[in-house]
Amino acid sequence: MNRERPELSTRLRAACLACTALALAASPFVLGGCNILTPVAYAIDGPGQIEAEYTLTNKKTVVFVDDPRNILSRTALRVTIGDAVSFDLMGREILTSTVASRDAIAISRGGKGGDADKLMSIEAVARALDASQVLYIQPTIFDLAGRSDTQGLRPTASVRVKVIDIDTKSRVFPASAILPEGREVTATLRESDPSILRSRAGRAQVEDELAKKLAVQICRLFYKHDRIDLGENLGTRKQ
Repeated sequence: MNRERPELSTRLRAACLACTALALAASPFVLGGCNILTPVAYAIDGPGQIEAEYTLTNKKTVVFVDDPRNILSRTALRVTIGDAVSFDLMGREILTSTVASRDAIAISRGGKGGDADKLMSIEAVARALDASQVLYIQPTIFDLAGRSDTQGLRPTASVRVKVIDIDTKSRVFPASAILPEGREVTATLRESDPSILRSRAGRAQVEDELAKKLAVQICRLFYKHDRIDLGENLGTRKQ
């Protein structure tokens, strides 16, 4: 990694600040127009970082995406979210061993004859898979038409997340007294062309992208990460 001499870095910072001041003085439209300050601040100070909300215990974990209300249009999306979360956390060496999400779904459905009214409990699913920890994810919103603005629509998804320790038979995150229904996590795609939703293949493509973005947001609960992605809040691009 390249390193700057301290005096050069100081001069560069001062120059950037001076340019920013000149830009503000020269244009009365800056505050009401495009968000020019975001990239400038990012370049000077960096994005800043957010600490992990909870440190997962490194033991065999099942990421279980439960969808009792059928919020997701396809079972495959449950697998996409669960596996993406598992692979991300293992790739970052936060977890060493996880169970395939597909196996957890199959166990929950088939453990009691496949009767939807007699699905296995979370604890029973974990024990059947020899897992000591469950990262439980329950979708509440998965809307391809989601949020919209004048330049396009923003598919939006939301889930509630809980971490359950099977050994102690307790929920360890978030605190039940504070967030009894779980920690809400929301993901929004930056933009989407409405025409892509007219075909089954197009809808499936957007669904997969939204599921993967949601998985990223879920994982960020458990590791330190940048406060923003450069460009994420700079508006949408016209198609």
